[in-house]
Amino acid sequence: MKGPDSQLEFEHCRELVMLPGSLFEFTSRYLPAERQEPVLALYALIHAIGMIPGSSLDDEVKLAKLKWWGEELMAEPDSSSRHPVLRALWFSKTRALLDDVLLLRLVTDSLQQIDIVPSGDETAMFSRLAALGATELQLELALDCAEIDTHNLEYLGAASRLFRIVTDLADSSRFAMAQIPLNVFAKHETSLIELENAENPGALQAIIQQLAGYGLEWFANGMSGLDVAPGPRAGAHLQLRLGMENRRLSEIADDSGAFLGVNKRYGPADAWFAWRFLRNIK
Repeated sequence: MKGPDSQLEFEHCRELVMLPGSLFEFTSRYLPAERQEPVLALYALIHAIGMIPGSSLDDEVKLAKLKWWGEELMAEPDSSSRHPVLRALWFSKTRALLDDVLLLRLVTDSLQQIDIVPSGDETAMFSRLAALGATELQLELALDCAEIDTHNLEYLGAASRLFRIVTDLADSSRFAMAQIPLNVFAKHETSLIELENAENPGALQAIIQQLAGYGLEWFANGMSGLDVAPGPRAGAHLQLRLGMENRRLSEIADDSGAFLGVNKRYGPADAWFAWRFLRNIK
């Protein structure tokens, strides 16, 4: 049951994930009123835990924070030390829908991202991203007690995580650069150090374009034959988010240079796409 200060918890969640121009700020407009708080709380949790590996904190501090999250996720709901995001999960009745194993997997997934070693090629990158992305997708599907086939889950999970890497690369994120496969560095005759020092902007643009192409291929595989149980309207927000990620990757693949260092917002054409997309979910 919500307490008198529960709106403070949701305001904290909004500050974390409702950033102006962000994808979630856009897709959340299409959520029914009764779904807004549960989805907001879940996205805030995913963000709060997922941002730790790529932060500037020392590894020891990152490990301590993730250990704390693991303990807090399993704590009783009336614990006085609970994080505002965790309280929002309880206030919105979201926590009861989420499996303990999946929640703890968020923590272990982030642990694996600390001091990350680049994948050798796109196949190895796919395997890693598929496992990471599947956790987040399953958590959102759980809000509707929904599920999808493992094949679709893996491809969509990998594609969604790659979308995040591509958009972070456009902002010159060093954490994203460290996840570029080694064979991609070799193909474009550059290195992580060169990209970090902004010594080869042409190579970064070409790499973004190549990775966007991988993402489009994975999205195509993940959306082929997609069957959401118990029905197509289940997980509608997640489907829209994935559709928007696919759409933006297509734009980046066509003109990656237009996205370098630019906070490209979602406009009227995107709103029209979203309206038609949701209308076609039957």
